[in-house]
This record gives sequence, C-alpha cells and structure tokens, in this order.
Amino acid sequence: MKRAAVLAFLAGCAIPPPAPDPNAVVLDVLRAYPTDGSYPYYWPRTGKDASWDGTTEEIRYQGTRITQGDAQRRSYCCGLTYEVFLKVLRRLHGEAIPGVTAQDLHETRRRWYGDSKQAPERRRLVAFAIESMGFGAQVARLEDARPGDFVQFWRHSGSGHSAVFLDWIREDGRIAGLKYWSSQKSTRGIGTAVERLRGPDGIKPDEIYLARLGKSTHTEPRR
Repeated sequence: MKRAAVLAFLAGCAIPPPAPDPNAVVLDVLRAYPTDGSYPYYWPRTGKDASWDGTTEEIRYQGTRITQGDAQRRSYCCGLTYEVFLKVLRRLHGEAIPGVTAQDLHETRRRWYGDSKQAPERRRLVAFAIESMGFGAQVARLEDARPGDFVQFWRHSGSGHSAVFLDWIREDGRIAGLKYWSSQKSTRGIGTAVERLRGPDGIKPDEIYLARLGKSTHTEPRR
C-alpha cells in the first residue's frame, strides 16, 4: 500500500518532456514539400489573382480561413513562408494558440507581406511580423542565425525575398552568401537556392533581417 502511494507520488512529479525546438519543427515542415517543380512559382502582381495570398493550400484557424490556397499548388515567397509559419504554429500549439485570435493571424500576415495599415514597416517584414505580434524575436547578429530562422533580405538591385534560412556561405571565414529555402523562379517554385552578397544583384549585408520563433522580447499587447 505504502509502495503504491510512493509510486503514485513519483508519477505525479514526473518531469514533462522538453518543448519542441521551433527551428527543428520549421525544418521538418520544409521537408514535406516537393522540390521537383511540382509546386511552381507564381506571383501575379495585377489582374484577378493579385489578391491571392501566395500560399499552396487553404489553412484555417478556429473555423476561420487564414489562407486561400491554390489548386495548382503555386506560391510566391512571402506567401510560402507565411504558410510554413502557420503550419509550425499548428504543430506547436494545435488549434488553440494561447491568446491568439484569427484576426491576430490576419494582422501578422499583413505585416509579413508589408501590407499592414497599423504598422507601416516595409523592410524587416517577416522579422517585424514575428517580433511585433509576439511570436518570437529578431536575431540581432547575422553570426547567430540558425537553420530554421525566417529571413527577409534585400538586394542591391532593389528587389527583396522572403525565405527560411539554412546556412551561410563563407569565404576566408567571412559571410559571402546565403543558402535558403523558398519559392522562386530559379528553382521552378519551391526549392533551395544560394545568393551572394557581392555584385550589383547581390544581397545587401546590412538588410538581412532574421527572426526566430519562440520566446518573444515584445512586451506590448498584440494590436
């Protein structure tokens, strides 16, 4: 009887399993996407499809549609990374993210894409969305980036890209390029690509914005 009581007490004091590493979950979500061109790139800037979210599938949260999806599984960069973000949240929290409403996710999307009227941030985008909406924090130093971080970068040409960080390309110990996963023409849709930091079309090293899901440094309530 006494032994049974002790065992019951110990069972109640069992240490819970550690929380999943969000970056590991991000990378696991990426692996589920084909990279053979069957999920093509498509970015309609005008016309009837211009309001499309750029996501491959419809995702709902608590009964509300958050993304539209596409019958041909097409995507463009920020749409795909936002879709990955939603899938990671679902893996981590299910259908009940503490303190998060469907409207919060819609506002996160607007900031992710640079469309928010509440917050006119147009450069950090994914990093700003994740940090300002309380889903994580911006990675302050490039050297601290980890595979599975989200990244928004801008090129000397003026164009930008939304992606998931995979690794740095280094030369003589210095960062010379960026390896990432996203949706782009060069990979016929979803795939892994590498871009350099030099040259007229290269990435601007001072405009690489990284963010990591997890503990937030943002103390204000979501707006």
